[in-house]
Amino acid sequence: MTTSALDINLMGLDILLVEDDPTFLHLISHAISKHGGRLETALTGADGLRTFEQRYFPIVITDINLPDMRGLELAEQIKAIRQETQIIATSANYETNSLVSAIERGFTDFFIKPFKIEKLLWAVKKCEDIIVCQQSLDDERGKFKAVVESLGEGIAIKDLDYRIQYQNRTMIEMFGDRTGSVCYAAFEIDEPCPGCPTILALKDGQAHSACRGYTLNSKTVHIESTASLIRDSRGVVTGTVEIVRDISKRVENENNIREMAFLDPLTGLANRRLFQDRLEQAIAKSRRYGTQFGLLTLDLDNFKDINDCYGHEAGDKVLRDAADRIRACCKRDLDTISRMGGDEFSIICTDCNGREQLAVISKELLDQFELPFQLGDALIEVTTSIGISMFPDNGTEAKELEIASDRAMYAAKKAGRNTCRFWEAYIVPRATF
Repeated sequence: MTTSALDINLMGLDILLVEDDPTFLHLISHAISKHGGRLETALTGADGLRTFEQRYFPIVITDINLPDMRGLELAEQIKAIRQETQIIATSANYETNSLVSAIERGFTDFFIKPFKIEKLLWAVKKCEDIIVCQQSLDDERGKFKAVVESLGEGIAIKDLDYRIQYQNRTMIEMFGDRTGSVCYAAFEIDEPCPGCPTILALKDGQAHSACRGYTLNSKTVHIESTASLIRDSRGVVTGTVEIVRDISKRVENENNIREMAFLDPLTGLANRRLFQDRLEQAIAKSRRYGTQFGLLTLDLDNFKDINDCYGHEAGDKVLRDAADRIRACCKRDLDTISRMGGDEFSIICTDCNGREQLAVISKELLDQFELPFQLGDALIEVTTSIGISMFPDNGTEAKELEIASDRAMYAAKKAGRNTCRFWEAYIVPRATF
């Protein structure tokens, strides 16, 4: 069933008519008003442009040939003000160039006078439908943008050359406004990042993720990014979208958990669990390369008296200070210092050059502990006894080396404390210095 022109409803629709022919002006005005449209008229292009500047009209009907300017020029200026405006052109002459120019300028329709007014009404109705669709699309875009802008994750849309076409608010806060720049410029490098998820996504069409850390404004940030392809209505890949999450807090928490698992909470030294792992590594390395390493066990002398006399808080302070003094004597990154529990410490000295080097380190440790410890206003003396075992002389397994250094430490205690002993099986322990 064909809908009659009588059924066309233009109620509430604002239309600007620019027409210098009184006959057509009256005819069009009467028809549009009859169907509920609200019409403003102008006789010249200048008046039409002025009226449009003062008040927005979603639809403009203009004659191509006006007294003061061509309708094409008027349309061009109107489009410059509001690109979405729908424009219908009329003309008394069929000019191919005018028709082509009208199409190029985005005219919705073009009528040659005389024409049936019903056709013009249908064209106006079509313009209204386009406006409604555009408004609906704009509303959806507005909702989408509001959602995207409120996300706590960064979103960037990139073209096939990795240039950023769009960034949401979070992305700009993380990297600054990089619109128009290649994405890897945010990391201050001249080529794509190794393992870039965008490149991987472009290669196989799948979504890819990667984690990385970067330093911006002297601050280290850890991010996780996921890249996926963007396709047009024909399925052609036009770019990528990348979602970026700031995982710095997660990394920090993971590091804290790792520290809790492997570090002594009081001193920050390696705990027994990490010590056992490092000792096994040292044994494996020494076996592979035929090298020596030493294991030192330290026990603070008469530490129980500190807890009894000054309290456990004072004892904890002494343990922290003792850890600092041990660190000062073992500055090599290869060495592992651990608190085994209570007031007992261990040091794995890798790649040592024999007993002489271990004796020097022990002497430095004993000298450090000769200095009194500050507890409030009081100075107290806390010395240490040190036992040393060596791989492979005193054992080739972790347990053997631990037992040997522990026995050597007790030999140092027995010798009067504040001294050092190497473990020598079946030989009465003797002082090294």
